[in-house]
Amino acid sequence: MAIRLQRYLAQAGVASRRRAEHLIASGAVKVNGQVVDKPGIVVADRDRVEVDGKRVMRVDPVYRVLLKPRACLATLGKSGDRPTLRRYLHDPEPGMVVVAPLDFPAEGVVLLTTDGELADAISKKRQKVPMTYHLKLQGVVGEDELTRLAKGWRWENVPVKPTAVESLATTGKNTWIQMVVPEIRPRALKAAGDLLRHSVLKISRVRLGRISFEGLEMGGWRDLSKSEIAELRDSAGLGG
Repeated sequence: MAIRLQRYLAQAGVASRRRAEHLIASGAVKVNGQVVDKPGIVVADRDRVEVDGKRVMRVDPVYRVLLKPRACLATLGKSGDRPTLRRYLHDPEPGMVVVAPLDFPAEGVVLLTTDGELADAISKKRQKVPMTYHLKLQGVVGEDELTRLAKGWRWENVPVKPTAVESLATTGKNTWIQMVVPEIRPRALKAAGDLLRHSVLKISRVRLGRISFEGLEMGGWRDLSKSEIAELRDSAGLGG
């Protein structure tokens, strides 16, 4: 498999693709014993690639979706007595990170990957990948309020603009709504409740891009298919 040098370095876990370009420009990278200081060169697994004199080797990134339960920290580390995702994924691969983590009380799908480039793109370009949430709001939410919500709001000086908002069900005391919005920050969704003066009682992410929780139990996970990976990278603004 022949790929550009900066992508090779990213898949070797050295750095994001952009950071890899800086490493190449600085003269820190050698290919088959020769310093390469311009990005764009194509390398294959048979080539010897070194960074600061140490050989690095590309590995195929791992992509997993996990259904995070409520009252669980969205981290693969340890955190005292509070449960983390490590309870459900006992032996994560080196370099695996949690992408689009959910708050402790929220539940739903999160991405686990060793693809640092994708993780960086989703985190920094959070206005690209659509997320589908089910929100439980206190009180009855009417059509006028849903229309107001669809117009968007701002959170921490960043605009939040849903692409779809609809009511799912109401008990008379609470209302469930579905919102599709390119937003990974659960606290930005709580601000939607503040906008309507309805407290957000529960947040559940049911889709990350087109990747859903279907077929997973709480705490369960699966690897993504090649088509899911390609579509997710494309929606994040990355090539193949």
